[in-house]
Amino acid sequence: MIDIKKDDIRIRTLTEEDFPLLLKWLSDERVLQFYEGRDKKYTLDEIKKHFSEEWEDEVFRVIINYQGKPIGYGQIYKMYDELYDEYNYPRSDETVYGMDQFIGEPDYWSKGIGTKYTKIVFDFLKKERNVDAVILDPHQNNSRAIRMYQKAGFRIIEDLPEHELHEGKKEDCYLMEYRYDDNLTNVKATKYLLEHTFKELKVESIKVLGSGYDSVAYLVNGEYVFKIKFSANKKKGYEKEKAIYDFLNKKLSTNIKIPNIEYSHINDEISILGYKEIKGKFLSPELYATLSEEEKQILKKDIAEFLRKMHDLDTTEISSYTIDNKQNVLEEYQLLRNTIYDSLTEEEKAYIERFMQRLVATDIFDGKKCLCHNDFSCNHLLLDRNNRLCGIIDFGDSGIIDEYCDFIYLLEDSEEEIGHQFGEDILRLYGSIDIVKSIEYQDIVEDYYPIETIVYGIKNNKQDFIDKGRKEIILRTRKNNKLK
Repeated sequence: MIDIKKDDIRIRTLTEEDFPLLLKWLSDERVLQFYEGRDKKYTLDEIKKHFSEEWEDEVFRVIINYQGKPIGYGQIYKMYDELYDEYNYPRSDETVYGMDQFIGEPDYWSKGIGTKYTKIVFDFLKKERNVDAVILDPHQNNSRAIRMYQKAGFRIIEDLPEHELHEGKKEDCYLMEYRYDDNLTNVKATKYLLEHTFKELKVESIKVLGSGYDSVAYLVNGEYVFKIKFSANKKKGYEKEKAIYDFLNKKLSTNIKIPNIEYSHINDEISILGYKEIKGKFLSPELYATLSEEEKQILKKDIAEFLRKMHDLDTTEISSYTIDNKQNVLEEYQLLRNTIYDSLTEEEKAYIERFMQRLVATDIFDGKKCLCHNDFSCNHLLLDRNNRLCGIIDFGDSGIIDEYCDFIYLLEDSEEEIGHQFGEDILRLYGSIDIVKSIEYQDIVEDYYPIETIVYGIKNNKQDFIDKGRKEIILRTRKNNKLK
């Protein structure tokens, strides 16, 4: 038996008393157009038989209630041998369930109810059956349902041509899958996406290289890196990143490689960039420690020379990608004031206000503006077999911004970066820059990190980031108090 309530939705097990309701819904041509077909003419007896038949394995038949009113039907079933064959879905030791459903009251279509229902089913199956994946097979021409399933988390992994007889015609369907542990990085869905976006591309092999908050990088066919972002962002999206790669490959004279985009697809829902992998080993504190003093000095010169050449470029043609860090922080502070500020502790507010006073008082944002990588950290720098700088990747945060930005991570003392002295050495080799202000800039960015984390959580409705930022403020405040 199932009886689950969440917000305005209740899911309960189908009973005999519901059969007349199903007959009503399945006599409505608006419903039949998408479920079963308008050529179907059900009687009450046929409804009873159809929705009471035994299945080879477990099946849950449920009524979907919204605000106390029954509005739809769903069935949730464990996959068995015949269904695996029908869906062309590989057998494994995973636990996989299928589902299908319809909203029988058209007045309730396109109100987000289907998405909420689907997420409730996901939660139920994980909690009660420890399921690994859920699949379904909508008609390819049912765009409304497909958008709803995608919004809930389903991803297309395969075409099912002439899969289901509907109104006398074999309809093409999609096989869609939701995975609990690796849905964002789902390689089957990514293979389908890439091959259908770039018709000339045949994906023979694919593996995940890494993932961020809303993006994933894959190595395809052992040769190409594909980066996929699932939401467009004018300030940090791939439209800007591609434009800057194109600009640098055209304007920058250097032996150091940066991504050269060969595949691109950018719209309001998804962005994809593909480029040949730059071979090399990533710089790390551990690798740096193995270098000779001569190799370390050459590497620092390589980095300083690259930054100087990039920072000296005439950026007129990409001027639209200017970033005003100080103004961005002021706007984010206002967002904070307008949202959760009043719920913060006095200790947290004091940290934020002290930072804002420091921000307003400093003149470090009045210096040189130039094209910066803006995330110039060890894990974006590649070395060749001679330990020379040979490649730089991930210009996702790049733009025309304060010159000091590309020294933030070079000056950072942390487990991921090499250390403050490394950054100072590069600054001296770089030349014509105020080292004291560079250090102050890095310190201000470091102070802003917990506030930035909170703001990210607000913007993206991620409570865990809000909590993380608040916790970091408390830790820093109490550490500073002990040092006084």
